[in-house]
Amino acid sequence: MAGFAARIAEQTPQDRDRYLDLLRVAAISLVILGHWTVRVVLADGDGLRAEYLLEIRPHWQWASLVWQVMPIFFLVGGLVNARSWRNAREGGETPTDWISRRARRLLFPLIAFLIVMSAAAGFVHLRLGPDALILDPDVAMIPLWFLAIYLMVICLTPATLALHERGASPVLIAVLVAGMLAADSIRFVIGGPEIGGEPVAGSANFLLVWVAIHQIGYLWADGRLPQSPAGQGALLAGAAAVLALMIGTGAYPLTMVPIEGTGAPNNAAPPTAALFVLALVQLAIALLLRAPLSRLLRRPLLWAPVAVAGPQLINLFIWHQAVMLAMLHIVYPLGLLPVTQSVDATWWLSRPLWLLWCLAPLVLVVTVMRPFDKPPEEAQPANRAPWAICLGLVLFAGGIAALIVRGLYQEAMPLHLPLPALLAILTGMLALGAIRGSDATCFARH
Repeated sequence: MAGFAARIAEQTPQDRDRYLDLLRVAAISLVILGHWTVRVVLADGDGLRAEYLLEIRPHWQWASLVWQVMPIFFLVGGLVNARSWRNAREGGETPTDWISRRARRLLFPLIAFLIVMSAAAGFVHLRLGPDALILDPDVAMIPLWFLAIYLMVICLTPATLALHERGASPVLIAVLVAGMLAADSIRFVIGGPEIGGEPVAGSANFLLVWVAIHQIGYLWADGRLPQSPAGQGALLAGAAAVLALMIGTGAYPLTMVPIEGTGAPNNAAPPTAALFVLALVQLAIALLLRAPLSRLLRRPLLWAPVAVAGPQLINLFIWHQAVMLAMLHIVYPLGLLPVTQSVDATWWLSRPLWLLWCLAPLVLVVTVMRPFDKPPEEAQPANRAPWAICLGLVLFAGGIAALIVRGLYQEAMPLHLPLPALLAILTGMLALGAIRGSDATCFARH
């Protein structure tokens, strides 16, 4: 193990920012572990049933303040995307070529996922039927929202970074925050219609909140955030106090994640200003821990796991719910875990084993999918027109939304497959240049 870690450390470029890699790996790892932990399977007179921990045990909603760490990924993303676009711009790359290249790296692993999941869904419909399953297969698609939102901030990066370089980031963030608060006020005070269980009034915050968090990453890239421990501590104390006030007064709900199976208010779907303030808390903690953790990451044994997991993050993220869904239908029916009638001590004591049951096959799946993880190298740029990038983003994001809420139309489709959503996603990827001519050869070869 020590020799392997030493080789990994030797192969790491000296200028690699290991701390940013750690933050991204930690964020995705916590999301995965959180999704697996909140999944509850209980026994009743009719057999096994799936529940959601935060619904049946509401007092655990406070844990979402710790486990909702996607804001840190967007903060780091802002920093990394600023560096990447600046380097590309200096090399003469156009904005659309850079967006297409970044979209290709982000979305390419999704092709294999959609193929496998469509085949699995068709098999379940033909051979088993939805009533034979303990948990709705749609939960495997929920994490894909991240790809749509992150693609959005990538597409906006050349424009939002240009504003930042003109000194407009503070004003832009202030405007975005004002928009968040306005959307929150309409959502929580006035209300309105819902689509797929989510309030339409807050939908603008999918753009406002995540772009604002990403924009702060530009300030981080330029060293314009508090540099001293005192300043970072003040940011942490101030943001934590504001968040406590927002939640404590009842103006905002406690949970930072959706409570699956309910229409209960939450701060993530759609996001709220409270999630933005949570991002500031996470930012302050990340700034405070940078120096000590960066020193620790110089040790090969500590750096190696981060270096190995880092390139696989997208595959780990998009497959983790599908693997959990499969293992749930194997482990519990075969009695490989104790089945309880409530969330009791036995259930909690079995959680480490449940996580291992999910982790081992996830590692296997990601290993098998490694040949489909990176797109083939292209000698020529995509040369996408700006209108094609815009169309691709709209089609892809709309397709992901339709995939997640496919229960609204899937029964009318052959084999109950979400064909309109899949068509929109693939067409959007083509328009973005995330799918190209050589890709068919790549999949055929493997």
